Amino acid sequence: MATILKHKVNGKEYNYLSYSYRSGKKILKKEKYLGSKIPDFDDLVEIWEDFSYEIVKERYFPILEKIFDNYKKIIDKTPLEIFLKNLRTFGIRFTHHSNKIEGSTLSLREVEAVIDNGILPHDKPVNDVIETKAHMKVYEEMINSTEELSIDLICEWHKELFQMTKPNIAGFIRDYYVGISGSNYEPPMTKIEIVHLLDELFKWYNKKKDVLNPVFIASIMHYRFIAIHPFGDGNGRMTRLMTNYILYKNDWPMFDIDPKIRIQYYNALEKADKKEDNELPFILWFVKIYLKMNKKYQ
Repeated sequence: MATILKHKVNGKEYNYLSYSYRSGKKILKKEKYLGSKIPDFDDLVEIWEDFSYEIVKERYFPILEKIFDNYKKIIDKTPLEIFLKNLRTFGIRFTHHSNKIEGSTLSLREVEAVIDNGILPHDKPVNDVIETKAHMKVYEEMINSTEELSIDLICEWHKELFQMTKPNIAGFIRDYYVGISGSNYEPPMTKIEIVHLLDELFKWYNKKKDVLNPVFIASIMHYRFIAIHPFGDGNGRMTRLMTNYILYKNDWPMFDIDPKIRIQYYNALEKADKKEDNELPFILWFVKIYLKMNKKYQ
């Protein structure tokens, strides 16, 4: 649990960031001094970010580093043709899962048949089939891309994914309100605000990408991009593609959210939304799922 606590010292109150967690039978606590006054919102967001990084570093870096080292050893001894085949296998599963989270009706076998053999299931919505083929195409472009991550690149991916099924929104930053089904969170409404937040997000990314651990970077970018919700539709799929671009280009295993844990995923986003200045609930969920997903490399 993470919160702001007050401690009294010689009759005066001082504020601390506080995080407690269970380790075996013990409850451990980590605190960070804020001062007699709580900092302004923007400063507090940055302080929480630093505090979150300290927590992840302390609790999870040894395991993450082991995953990275073992994954790299395996990749280095894998023949190129097998490595490329594995990337394609991952892409098919990732395409199925990412689209399924957003309501696609295709099974994994049907996704594989559409992508590998062009077999079109006669009893499924045409748009599900089109977006399956388009998502896999974007995934393959993502894998082969050497471009720096930017909002322009993500808009290109968005256009390719939706130009056949939702041409009126494909590749365009929205300038209207969108609600998020099942959530009380309200994303920014105007294009001016959205563009400003995206500019700030990618400035942050370019500043931090060579400083912080890529898994931590991916978790922050994932949460902040989906919170901005820059497109009329397809924000989740773009976020998950972007997350994997960050991981893959830094030689880390990619991240694939199984639709079976979709509710957990939404709940983690919602918990961070409620904290406003504190993204730690989502960061911790992301890292824990990432560790579980890559247990074979531990």
